[in-house]
Amino acid sequence: MSLSGITVSFFRRRLLNPVANLLKQGMTPPKLAATIALGTVVGVVPALGVSTMICTALAARFRLNIAATILISYLIHPLQLLLIIPFARMGIFMFGLQELRFSLEEMIEMFRSDWLAALNLLWQANLAAVSAWALLAIPIGIVLYLLVLPILIRFMPKKVQA
Repeated sequence: MSLSGITVSFFRRRLLNPVANLLKQGMTPPKLAATIALGTVVGVVPALGVSTMICTALAARFRLNIAATILISYLIHPLQLLLIIPFARMGIFMFGLQELRFSLEEMIEMFRSDWLAALNLLWQANLAAVSAWALLAIPIGIVLYLLVLPILIRFMPKKVQA
C-alpha cells in the first residue's frame, strides 16, 4: 500500500468514519448543529487543557452528545493555537494592560531579568485572552449554529430528522 493510501485510510478511519457515525446515531439537525457550535466555540478557548472539561460540562448540561462535542473540540484544536495570541492582544487592549511582546527573544529576556514578573504578566495576558474569548463565545456560537443548521437539515438523512 502506498503512502497516500495509508494516509487516506488513516483519515477515513480516524476522522470521516467517526463523523459519519455521529450522523447515524439519531441526532436531530438542531442537536447536531448545537453540538458542532458548542464544540467549535469551546475548542478555541485560549486556555490550554481546559476545553475537554468545559465541553463535557456544557454538553451534559444541554443534553448534547458529549463524545461528539469533544470530538469537534479536538478537531478544532489547531485553530485554538492560532487564536491564542489574537485573543490575548484583544484582551490586553480591552483591559488596558501592559503591552506584551510575543517574540521568543523578548520572552526569554523577560524571564531572565525577573521571572516572577514575567509569569505575572503572562498570567494577566492569558486571563485577558480568556475574557475576550468569553465575550465573543456566545455570539459566535449562535452565528455558527444558525449557519450549520440549514446545511444539516438539507443533507442529513430524512429518517434521522423524525
